[in-house]
Amino acid sequence: MTSRNEKWKPQQLILATEPGAALNVSQPEQAVAQLEHYLSDAVDAEVHVILSENYQDILARMQAGTIDIARLGPYAFALAQARFGARALVNSIDIASIENVPSIPYRSLIFTRADSGITHLVQLKGQTFGFVDPQSASGYLVATFLLQQAGLDAKTDLKGTFLFSHQSVAEAVSKGDVVAGAIAEEEFVYYKKDKGLPPIRLLATSALLSRGPLAVRPGLPLQLEKKLLTALENLHTSDAAEGARLIKMPEQRFVAAVQREHTLKRIAELAGVSYATVSRAINGRDRISPATTARVLQLVEELGYRPNANARSLHKANGELIGMLLPSLTYPGLDSIIDGIQTTLEQARMQLLICPTGNTPRTQPTARHTAYFEMLSNSRFEAMLLTHWSALDPTAMDLLVRSRRPYVLLEHDLLDKGLPFAYNWLKQQGYQQLILVTGTQSLLEPTLAQQAWSQLASDNLRLQDPGSNQTGWPQLLQQAEYQTTAFLCTDDETALAVKTYLAQQQLQLPILGIGNTRVAQLAGIPSLTFNGFNLGSLVARRLLKMLNIFIPEEQIELHFQIAANNSFLPSHTFHAASTQ
Repeated sequence: MTSRNEKWKPQQLILATEPGAALNVSQPEQAVAQLEHYLSDAVDAEVHVILSENYQDILARMQAGTIDIARLGPYAFALAQARFGARALVNSIDIASIENVPSIPYRSLIFTRADSGITHLVQLKGQTFGFVDPQSASGYLVATFLLQQAGLDAKTDLKGTFLFSHQSVAEAVSKGDVVAGAIAEEEFVYYKKDKGLPPIRLLATSALLSRGPLAVRPGLPLQLEKKLLTALENLHTSDAAEGARLIKMPEQRFVAAVQREHTLKRIAELAGVSYATVSRAINGRDRISPATTARVLQLVEELGYRPNANARSLHKANGELIGMLLPSLTYPGLDSIIDGIQTTLEQARMQLLICPTGNTPRTQPTARHTAYFEMLSNSRFEAMLLTHWSALDPTAMDLLVRSRRPYVLLEHDLLDKGLPFAYNWLKQQGYQQLILVTGTQSLLEPTLAQQAWSQLASDNLRLQDPGSNQTGWPQLLQQAEYQTTAFLCTDDETALAVKTYLAQQQLQLPILGIGNTRVAQLAGIPSLTFNGFNLGSLVARRLLKMLNIFIPEEQIELHFQIAANNSFLPSHTFHAASTQ
């Protein structure tokens, strides 16, 4: 083997771009030629630039010595460093702006179109999802942990696909080819600036990540490394601006990399958890979920990390408060739901603070609503419980997502399990036209209830939703086949209003409410009921999982029943084992 100190002779140098880098330029071939010309002159050797398609190929060829230098993401570089001793040559940093424009952070984003109806990661189950590359930190590894915290396994719960570039993922989400995707925030910003995006909703953001370097294979002559270092440090001042976009963002420049071994901080970044969580997982401390521990230990083994004495003594004081935003404190069964939440949180030594926001249209959030979001996002609150009434406020949710506070939606199981149960029960009674009527006194926000309802349609069943506005009902009822028509109302008060209206029209049609309140019982209206305590416990356990806090596993069951005439009709039990 040639010594690194031996006099270097001119040779061909192979540089590989990150996967998908060709999408950063309008004319890839010209950009490649421009970068090759600049680097060849600077290092006094022939430089050949290849547009890579995936990290797996780059790492294999670097290890074999057929790629000399490559732009790698942080996870791909960590693997290269651990597997065959690759070294970082330069890192990219932001060029100071004379306009004092803040730099774009490097972290992972999970996002969807604003019109997708998705407001929380848990709703992505069974949906199409775009990833960048199996060895991409921001486009896969960190994103999968964000999904895991929400109870989703990227391999089994999503219809995931690798698109092998950040821009391809952004384009797929933009066009609706996939429901959601994960990319680096800086790639998201540049794509939005260059090509535009429809209204987007952020679903999750990771902690800040270290950018990946331009790395060199072991054994590259030292003299060549020095020339490459100088050339790359001066690249941002050269005439090769278009070619430079193949290996860096326009507002960035390269600086010499500081060599470092794998640290707890690096493991934490790649695992998508805090420094303290990694330490506790390595040391076998309690209150860390088995899934999180397994993920951390897998990275530790994969990257060959060895903890030191200082890391073993790390400790972090956790906050103890969970915030809960509620539009109203009068929802049916709310006391039982809150009791279930508090009882579960107490097992983790955490407390619940309830913040009533007022029930207003999502397009006109109250000052109180906004103030609560700001308070909870900028304080020591560990996480938040929300309803869709709050989650559909895009400004407030963007603030919450960027604060990286975990949150869960209170009524998810009612939409996901309760509404289909009511639908199936009405269908079994022989009704062929079901009319959903939404109300403001329901825990179910009308937009999401309508969306969930529309997804239940079948060929032999007509689903209609006139909303709570009765002006369109006469025409609707004229078209209805009365003997096969039934109403589902999202709360019992709305069910009573529908019953009163139908009586005025001298019609007697079946009505089903939700909540089994005193109103339904006195009016003789059948109503969907459920175990509120268990619902609250399920919600709290989801939140604790997102916080990586472990409590003993327990089988939680949601019993959905139809209550009528002070008795219960045949029920359905939704078995939900908590997965900590």
